Amino acid sequence: MQTKVDPEEIKRIKREIEALEKERNEIRAKLDELEKELQIWIQKRDEKNNEVKGLRQKGREYKAKRDEINAQIQELKKNREEINAKLDLLYQEILEYRTKRDEYNQLRRLKMPPAKIQERIEKLEWELQTNPNITPDREKQIVDQIQVLATELEILQQAERFHKKLVESRKKVDQLKKARRNISLEIQKLANQSQQFHEQMIAAFNQADEVKKEADEYHAKVVELRDKIREVRKELRSIEKKIREYDEKHKELIAYRLVARMHAKKDASFEKAVEALEKFKKGEKLTLDELLLLQRYNLV
Repeated sequence: MQTKVDPEEIKRIKREIEALEKERNEIRAKLDELEKELQIWIQKRDEKNNEVKGLRQKGREYKAKRDEINAQIQELKKNREEINAKLDLLYQEILEYRTKRDEYNQLRRLKMPPAKIQERIEKLEWELQTNPNITPDREKQIVDQIQVLATELEILQQAERFHKKLVESRKKVDQLKKARRNISLEIQKLANQSQQFHEQMIAAFNQADEVKKEADEYHAKVVELRDKIREVRKELRSIEKKIREYDEKHKELIAYRLVARMHAKKDASFEKAVEALEKFKKGEKLTLDELLLLQRYNLV
């Protein structure tokens, strides 16, 4: 066992420990600064990610509103198509009614209004019924005239009937056109709203993408700092390991010096304490007396 210890070696190791502790403190300070900086960048990144989340939520809300309006537009377009189909049928009816009316008007032979024809028929029938001296020729003439007038009246009535149908169909056309025009105006109004929501949606998603780029840059900084922190912690562990090693060496040299002094004084109890210290270092079990000796001489 070493019994002589160079005091300068103890001083040198002490200086090494002090230098390492100073370096350890500097590393710890650096580590604290890096961790503070890391928290700042984490906060910035999280704030940007939350902003991205909010913008994307807005974008989804704008999209939902746009889609809802587009669904209304599709329903209105369907209604307008139904109106167009009804108008096509009405245009066909109008053409048929106008054709029928014109055909009956072309069959007219007299330039008399219906009321005048009716009046004429009634006069002839009255003559036929009230004239006892009517001749056969006159009777035949009256019957022929009544037949002609009745036919003319029937033609006029049929022409009027188709004309009324024509007028009713045109009214329906006007009503449907008005409804279609209102639908088209509503579609245009909704289309403008849909376009606004679409543009807001695009703007929100584009802005979210831009903010996400910033968040990713901040995250890259976070990753970079975490790598630095891991390296600094590794460096710190290395320094602390050296400190422990030097500290153990320092304590060992101090113990050896104390052993040497006790040897010089021929202290038998201390000899036993040294033997106990050797057992302790080897991991052997110590007795209570041996433990007390180690504590007495401050060897543990």
